Amino acid sequence: MILTGTIWAVIKLLAGFILLFFGGDWLVDGGVALARRFRISPLVIGMTIVAFGTSAPELLVSLISAIKGSAGIAIGNVVGSNIANIGLILGLTALICPIETDNSKVIRHGSIMIAASLLLMVFALKSGITRIEGLTLIAGLILFTTISVRKGRTQPQEADIDSQEGKSMTVLAAIGLIVLSCAMLAFGADILVDGATTIASAIGVSDKVIGLTIVALGTSLPELAASVAAAFKKQMDISIGNIIGSNIFNILCVLGVSTSIKPISLEFRDYANDLIWMMGFSVFIIIFTTMRKKKGRLGRTAGILFLLAYAVYAWSLF
Repeated sequence: MILTGTIWAVIKLLAGFILLFFGGDWLVDGGVALARRFRISPLVIGMTIVAFGTSAPELLVSLISAIKGSAGIAIGNVVGSNIANIGLILGLTALICPIETDNSKVIRHGSIMIAASLLLMVFALKSGITRIEGLTLIAGLILFTTISVRKGRTQPQEADIDSQEGKSMTVLAAIGLIVLSCAMLAFGADILVDGATTIASAIGVSDKVIGLTIVALGTSLPELAASVAAAFKKQMDISIGNIIGSNIFNILCVLGVSTSIKPISLEFRDYANDLIWMMGFSVFIIIFTTMRKKKGRLGRTAGILFLLAYAVYAWSLF
């Protein structure tokens, strides 16, 4: 009976991964097509539409986990995803196709990512994130999104990105794709959490480790698909903007919405090491990208180093 339950949990886990992957990918396609219709720059598309689309799985998983009382998965999913986004996703992307971007943009938006990470660490010091702190994170999200969109629309030379791919989808089709993908993400997130918590109980692994590894990797699949696809299409701003934007959204939106609905209790010492790793990766993305004076670049060497660092972090969890 226990074995049957475990097998069913594994099936749920795999089905959740598949739904999250395709749901996130289609949400990005619909979001990008919609954003292009309104002539928003590539960087802002990556920082907002694509970042929000690929962060939707984290939002749904953390929200459902918090409501069900699995605080370890809720917070572990966000921290683990942020680490995986840089160490694993950006590392793989740079290894496959070196990323070139603007130094000033990486420094500006990377600093916001670091500030959001510091804010999370400060809130976590008090043994949890309260509803008021969650609302504070949401306020930061609204401010960040508003400023990004307003600055993006003042750069018409960057906004002229209406490729055939963007033109081929009508506004109605884009909205329909977004609605369908959101439904897939909602269902996928629910069965993913159920499967993960069942497996955690069966093999004696804590919610924290499951959230930091299996669930975090599963919800980071859309970031991988979007970043690699953007890199191959030479949309480097979308590729790196997606990662930085997703990490910002994970903290400000995912934890903000989750904790404003149901506050999360946690012991800081249980997550201190993971939060330090998250901060370290956030700093390294700026250092490695801005080593050149004019044009920022993440080459294959940086990609390998990120992947090795992520492997060390994953090993330390066990």
